[in-house]
Amino acid sequence: MTEKRLNAKRIVIKLGTQLMIREDGSLARKRLANLVYQCASLVHQGKELLIVSSGAVGLGRQVLNLKTSKLTLTEKQACAAVGQNLLMDVYQELFRNYELPTAQLLLTAYDFADRTRYLNLRETLEKLLELQVIPIINENDTVSTTELEDKGKSFGDNDKLSALVASKLGADLLVIFTNVDGIYTDNPQTNPNAQRIPIIQGFEQLKEIVTDGKSDYGRGGMASKIEAVKIAAITGVQTIITSGLKDNALSDIFNPDKERPGTLILAQNALPNRKRWFGLASGYQGVIRINDGAKTALIERFASLLPSGVVAVEGDFQPRQVVSIQDEQGIEIGRGVINFSVEDTRKIQGRQSREIVEILGPVENDVVIHRDNLVIYQEYQL
Repeated sequence: MTEKRLNAKRIVIKLGTQLMIREDGSLARKRLANLVYQCASLVHQGKELLIVSSGAVGLGRQVLNLKTSKLTLTEKQACAAVGQNLLMDVYQELFRNYELPTAQLLLTAYDFADRTRYLNLRETLEKLLELQVIPIINENDTVSTTELEDKGKSFGDNDKLSALVASKLGADLLVIFTNVDGIYTDNPQTNPNAQRIPIIQGFEQLKEIVTDGKSDYGRGGMASKIEAVKIAAITGVQTIITSGLKDNALSDIFNPDKERPGTLILAQNALPNRKRWFGLASGYQGVIRINDGAKTALIERFASLLPSGVVAVEGDFQPRQVVSIQDEQGIEIGRGVINFSVEDTRKIQGRQSREIVEILGPVENDVVIHRDNLVIYQEYQL
């Protein structure tokens, strides 16, 4: 049912930097006020909204008068520290007009990678929604050096963050607002013949999408949006990518008398709920590099990861934490929840399963990662 969006109750809305920040670097306050009005109207109709908002770095950049074409990591962190307060002040003021409180949540990848922190986060968000509070979510760019530069240990951008929030909160719909009215057959800014794709029903269509280009202020682009919609799709969340520049951009999505705007990406609902946490965790505590034999066994035979297939161990992890599984060329093939600490994994790497007890003594597991705790991306076309 492609019109599932009309009855969506829990909605995650991602507001991109190009919507939040004007060309001169100032906040697009009038546009944001209009979007807040539409959000408030939906909440008063009984819908639950979570907003993943960009713009903090851009606002801080203007206040600090940093006009260089490329900011250093510490400059970005300083901009985020200054801009985040300004951004929340605006959200609080605008939503207060409609008697709706707001809450700020600054997240890191490890809030999703650590099971306990993830469950606490989910419970907090559920309670905020129950209390009719609008969560304003952003990546915590200020405190972590990895969040702005290491994509393997960060969200990379708010597109992916919004998809993770939508998938883990069981959202009915993810709306990614940008400055382009959907996904096109080519870059519409450089090719006047590019055509908007109204609906995408499978990942095969996404492979042909041109993904070059990104904004001056934001970290994302079409490539990050494609990654985000894949995450949403395999967890049963429909996504609409559309322009947020129109006056009724949000309201029109839920108006049955209006033609659906943008591009609708249908949900695949392939990834089991129990695997969403570790399979889609942005952060991971370590890396397990495997040989070609183990790679074949994981992909083709749906096997568990045995110690004999491990060729290298990186990072600092404990049992039951998320690790990245990579081949010998460094290409990530999946994620999993490991059974051993980093020290013990190094001791048994390359050895046979029967040798584990001899090396470590009595243990509960004879595999490094059990198949039930593995997500191999090729299975889900990621």
